[in-house]
Amino acid sequence: MKVLIVDNERHILMSLGRCLSDLGYDIECCDNAIDAKHSYEAFRPDLLIADISLPVAYTVMPFINKSRGNTAGLELLKYIRLIKKESTPVMVVSCHSDEGVFNKSFELGVNDYAKMPLSISEIEARVKRLTGSTRLCLN
Repeated sequence: MKVLIVDNERHILMSLGRCLSDLGYDIECCDNAIDAKHSYEAFRPDLLIADISLPVAYTVMPFINKSRGNTAGLELLKYIRLIKKESTPVMVVSCHSDEGVFNKSFELGVNDYAKMPLSISEIEARVKRLTGSTRLCLN
């Protein structure tokens, strides 16, 4: 199974990537919405784990709503659900406390929304549920 992890914080990418790799998942990581869009197209993940607060260059992703500020993760989700019309499971991992962002995520078809901080074991359990896996993390 392939998992695409998108977060602009390197330590989160490394922690999640290591644990899920230890579980036997094929992992690809991106730290911005532009790379995530391209990786999504090329990698074709079975699960997307993404932060909402991602940096973006608006000229490269014209579908991004500039008024949303640093919520490029929502725009990435719009791209996957509304433009590509794909149903890849998506788990949002974010420290966003804005209820509007939370609600919009689910309106756009997020399968799970985890507020930071959370433990690797909690993410592991959520990933297992979304992928139907019974694998155990070895760390």
